[in-house]
Amino acid sequence: MSGNSEGGKGLTNRCLVEEKQLPNTESGNKLSTKLKRLAEIARQEPTTKFTSLAHLLDEECLKESYRELNRDAAIGIDHISYEEYGVDLTANISGLVKRLKNKSYKAIDIRRVLIPKPEGGERALGILVLEDKIVQKAVAKILNAIYEQDFLEVSYGFRLNKNCHDALKALELAVIKGGINYILDIDIRGYFDNMNHKWLMRMLRERIVDQTVLRLIGKWLRVGIVAEGKRIRNKLGVPQGGTISPILSNIYLHYVVDLWIKKSVAQAISGRIYLIRYCDDFVIGCTGKQTAEDIWDKLPCRLIKFGLELSKEKCRLIEFGRRAYYQSKGGKKKLNTFDFLGFTHYMARSRRGGVKLSRKTIGRRMRKTLIVMNNKLREKRNLLPFRKLHTYLCRILNGYYNYYGFAGNLATLRRFEYAIRRMWYKWLNRRSHRKSFNWDQYIELLNRYPLPQPKILKGYNWIYSTNL
Repeated sequence: MSGNSEGGKGLTNRCLVEEKQLPNTESGNKLSTKLKRLAEIARQEPTTKFTSLAHLLDEECLKESYRELNRDAAIGIDHISYEEYGVDLTANISGLVKRLKNKSYKAIDIRRVLIPKPEGGERALGILVLEDKIVQKAVAKILNAIYEQDFLEVSYGFRLNKNCHDALKALELAVIKGGINYILDIDIRGYFDNMNHKWLMRMLRERIVDQTVLRLIGKWLRVGIVAEGKRIRNKLGVPQGGTISPILSNIYLHYVVDLWIKKSVAQAISGRIYLIRYCDDFVIGCTGKQTAEDIWDKLPCRLIKFGLELSKEKCRLIEFGRRAYYQSKGGKKKLNTFDFLGFTHYMARSRRGGVKLSRKTIGRRMRKTLIVMNNKLREKRNLLPFRKLHTYLCRILNGYYNYYGFAGNLATLRRFEYAIRRMWYKWLNRRSHRKSFNWDQYIELLNRYPLPQPKILKGYNWIYSTNL
């Protein structure tokens, strides 16, 4: 798909691409050394296809993958826990490697559970058995080593040394320094559930022709799903919760969106275009109206070609940026806003009299978080002693403030902190049938056991480039 204006024709030109076998490495070398060598080859030879990767799935690799898994994660349908598997880890891993080599390894059905979304509704989460997690983790490392060399800078989700904050910084720079006048706020409907398996395998073959690795991925894509006692065969999508799902989702949109924007769209316009993507949630900024409208018209067809569609109720083309702010007579008229990565973004006047991109926590998301926190404190108020309960609450608040502590969001964080303080007071007073203390006594308690205070950890000045 790479290297052509349509972002798709390259799949049929495999005979023009040199095949490359990763040189065998000595067994004494550490896994990190092997992966670095793999990444080096992928970076130096961007058209190389890898014919020999399965030998990397040795005992050392799988043991390391096991140790990196979350030991407290939910168990799969085989009911084998992290601790149980680790009792005889060497023998278990040895048997797993043997099954991989003689091709008797089988993917086990996935248990599906529904979890609530922050904005409402439910998300289907797939829970794998431990051995599938181990092998998927190992294969994901191999894929990451290769595709990190191919991915564009506009992609921020599930990548090494990139995160949501980097995407938000890039968006800010594109709006303030890049002269964006129009924003396409994009959301793909049921992305993980609708990825086309045939297209995905064709994309993988652009870089990988090792049949053992491709066969493993094919097994995980077609594995059965158990929900409410019924088993169904998975014909579309990848399960959210699968260890390998993040890298597969990035590979898919790398070809479907990123390269299409870079190779086809950006080359055909006179203005500037900016893409900031975090997995399936992305925004496209344009300096010209005609460019924005052309992408708005073409993007649905591009996605449909690969089995995807836009979530029409969540997608919008809006006028946004400095010019829109000044045309609204300095923000006196109602301005467009959009939501991205947990924040509502809007234009506002800076302290120096200029214009800045400001952001605040999405209102419905903050309300949902408060509801979840209220339920958690109610459940745990008598299960944990006070000091452990206090530590638990502080840990959650620190994580919340670390994410939402962006410049311009302090007022919203303070409202959140005020609601938490009152909630904490309510549930501490309900740890027994008798009221524990009044508000003055509660303030004294907070002086001895303070809650974290909201603070701004990220500012406005960034040095990033997202121009395609």
